[in-house]
Amino acid sequence: MDSKLRKAIEAIHAPADWVHFATIGRDGAPHVTPLMMGLSTDHLLFSLTGKQKVRNLERDPRACVSMARPGSMAHVIVWGTVAVRHDAEAQVLWDEMIRNAFGDAGLEQRQRGLSAEGTQLGLLTPRHWRIYGIEERN
Repeated sequence: MDSKLRKAIEAIHAPADWVHFATIGRDGAPHVTPLMMGLSTDHLLFSLTGKQKVRNLERDPRACVSMARPGSMAHVIVWGTVAVRHDAEAQVLWDEMIRNAFGDAGLEQRQRGLSAEGTQLGLLTPRHWRIYGIEERN
């Protein structure tokens, strides 16, 4: 992931914060939902529990995520494509995302096995982004 993008996200987003995640519906209309977001080396990570988001991403993998600092205009918007996964590597990433947000006890409470029928992991590969109102920190 681009280092400037990663720093901007880390400056505005805490692991347990919610973001707005948009997919493209069958009729071309946006489908926007609040989701928890994590970071990996190359991707933005999302716990996908709703069937509509997954159907939308299977049909068209393009998505957009928006996060903002409350009380200001500072924000980051990221556009990219999402791979939906539920394999062993995805499970490790999902567990790490939940642990980063809620600690070991929180992971224990939310523990679930990823599956095609249940919760899956979305890995968004950033294609382009907008960073606004966030000071670059060295």
